[in-house]
Amino acid sequence: MSYNPRFQYNHKIITLLNGLEYCRGVVESVVLPLDIPEKLKYEAKVKATHYSTAIEGNPLTMQQVEETVQKKLVKNKGEQEVRNYWDALNFLSKAKSRNIPVSEDFIRKLHAIIEVRGPGRRGGKSDYRGAMPPGVLFAVWDRDTGRPDYIPPYHEEVPILMSELVNWVNSREVKELPVPVKAAIFAYQLVTIHPFTDGNGRTARAMANYILMQNGYDLRGFYSVEEHYAADLDSYYKSIQMGLPVNYYDGRNDPDLSPWILFFLDSMYKAYNDVVRATRSYTESAKVKLAGLGEKDKRLLLLALRFEKHLNPVTIASWFEVSPKTVHSWIKDWLRLGLLEPATGSVRIRSYKIGERYKDVTIEDLGFEK
Repeated sequence: MSYNPRFQYNHKIITLLNGLEYCRGVVESVVLPLDIPEKLKYEAKVKATHYSTAIEGNPLTMQQVEETVQKKLVKNKGEQEVRNYWDALNFLSKAKSRNIPVSEDFIRKLHAIIEVRGPGRRGGKSDYRGAMPPGVLFAVWDRDTGRPDYIPPYHEEVPILMSELVNWVNSREVKELPVPVKAAIFAYQLVTIHPFTDGNGRTARAMANYILMQNGYDLRGFYSVEEHYAADLDSYYKSIQMGLPVNYYDGRNDPDLSPWILFFLDSMYKAYNDVVRATRSYTESAKVKLAGLGEKDKRLLLLALRFEKHLNPVTIASWFEVSPKTVHSWIKDWLRLGLLEPATGSVRIRSYKIGERYKDVTIEDLGFEK
């Protein structure tokens, strides 16, 4: 037996693949200030760590994640999960530099890092899941209903299925597949096999990223897609499940993967565009950035640069001598333009800061004196 995934190319998939190649060309060719590449790599790692663990229920905020990865010791399960995933990303970076191929041992080592728990001696490689106690079903359970969302293949088949998957990804024929399609299929099949008791989702996402990294599709290390999965978890899980029966043997053992591949590529394209915008924000001259702004927009930047690091609607209303109602209308436009972005929170926003694109603009660029 061998693994032979089924899918169909369609107009949307081909359009997305072309879009990915365009974005890749833009990012690969852009010349950035010397300190910016490391900054973008660090931000991508923090986001990947935060959102990949958040998808599995980790409660830490982005700021708490950043604080955790700087600590020597972690205090609780949430911090441990974050540290583990951060270490896993470091492991993948080193593996890429050494050109280590995908293998079962490699996946088991990666999982052992992701699933470290508490102090003590660390296992070098995770074991595949084994038999459950009599009368106990191994399944992915819905936390709200208590019903199984997914019943994976029998544990006896896991070594066979994993061997087939690794043979497939390393086969000569698969080298002809577009790399993003290969990564999408690998992630799907790994999480479908569910080879470990826990940590399968994080391992599958990390392995998909490793396949992209191996082949130059991580956009110089600036790429992180997990944010787009976390933004719409319902769509993420529905795309993995594809309306298939709960039991692996009732249709999940040989599905048409086109819907999942489309979702994977679409999420990837959104993340690629994030990187394109970020890199362009560091290469545009102040003159180009300010060319499309009106006097009102420039006065807002002047307020932020000269007097206030963070702005609230009351301060802005006083500066422009208009009503708070008018300011709220203007703020919507400024957010759309990228002139402002939230400084606190995401639901109840009380203050704003200069948007990423304009943060390097100076008072002199605006035509004013300090």
